[in-house]
Amino acid sequence: MHEVRLTRDEQPVPNRVLVVMPFGKKPLDDGTTFDFDWFYEDIISTTINETGLTPVRADEVYGPASVQGVVWRGIQQAELVVVDFSCRNPNVAMEYMAARIIGKRMIYLAQRADDIPSDVRGLRYIPYAYGYAEMAAMQKELRVQLEAVRKEPAQEMALIPMATGGTVPTRAQVVSVTREFAVVRADDGGHGVLAAEDVDWGRLITDMTRHYSVGDRVDGAFEILPTGGMKYTLLAGQPNPWNELAASHPVGRTFTGTVHSVRDAGVFVRVTGQINGLIPRGTLPAGVALSPGGKVEVTVAAIDAPRRRVTLTLVESGTVRPSRGIGVGDRLEGEVCKICPEGEGGYVLLKVDGRQRPVFLHCTQMTPELRRDLNSGGIETGEVIDLEVTRVDVAGDKVFVRDIEDQDSDAALTEAA
Repeated sequence: MHEVRLTRDEQPVPNRVLVVMPFGKKPLDDGTTFDFDWFYEDIISTTINETGLTPVRADEVYGPASVQGVVWRGIQQAELVVVDFSCRNPNVAMEYMAARIIGKRMIYLAQRADDIPSDVRGLRYIPYAYGYAEMAAMQKELRVQLEAVRKEPAQEMALIPMATGGTVPTRAQVVSVTREFAVVRADDGGHGVLAAEDVDWGRLITDMTRHYSVGDRVDGAFEILPTGGMKYTLLAGQPNPWNELAASHPVGRTFTGTVHSVRDAGVFVRVTGQINGLIPRGTLPAGVALSPGGKVEVTVAAIDAPRRRVTLTLVESGTVRPSRGIGVGDRLEGEVCKICPEGEGGYVLLKVDGRQRPVFLHCTQMTPELRRDLNSGGIETGEVIDLEVTRVDVAGDKVFVRDIEDQDSDAALTEAA
């Protein structure tokens, strides 16, 4: 990595695990060949996902054309690093040293003790081999170490500090976007990472590509963290509603709420402001049917502020009040049943709970992103879209709706208004 200036200029992305390992098929000392791509995709990646973390390799990281630059960016952005020393790959050894310079928390794998570079022999590593029993044992130990190492305090090299310190409002432009985050470039040339949790207090965005495109302008700020790092955020100066929520709706409190939407995950009920809580579907009594607008008596079961999650329990089915009919302004969840791109009508029909006839979504009532999907074949039958009722024709039994921004509630377990 001699072509790259090893200066810290990227913020870690929460839950990201960088896997440093050989690529492709490599010969082993015993004359056999080992497929490291298979090992990553079917074994390592699956194991990391099972712990709730996100695995990446260097070929999946945004960065400049230089391979060294991509690897350095990936190392900086990782919360944890898994290093596989097998086959004594020099690139792996070099990337290990770069991660060590930053102070990354790491887990080590190797097929043989001799694979580990001589100057760092003595590292505790997880052995593995092609056999089923050996792979299963390695996966079990990797899960344990991921959980344990993640709990260790991070002591990493800080980003280059800003001279002014604190929070600096800075308009920026999106230069790259993935599902997890957007990379932005300020007008003065500085770069930063806008993570999903720094966009909206009411929810976590599970797919940033649905909200941002390269070239978009954003009004945010670079913010110095207590640890000395730096991030780009759209929430600078805004009070965190989750701090107040813990006081106004502590665990155990019972209150009457309005059903916001009904989804596969369960029923979302408005708690306060833009925050909704989830009654998991598996906890609903048999025979209870809820729909948007209905009133329910619920109890706060758990609050997970970092993940923007509130879990509720239904007090009892007898407290459910009948919901009113669909009216203007109601939020609905619609399942696509018919698609007609512009030139063939320019609309989508969607099935919603409580109606036999589908509702009508015209292209002029779609967000720009959904309208592009309509005309490019990006909408599929069975896809679920968040809607708001704009007009009700009682005599003709017709309901007209508009597309509203994706709430991401299945993953985040909370929604925004």
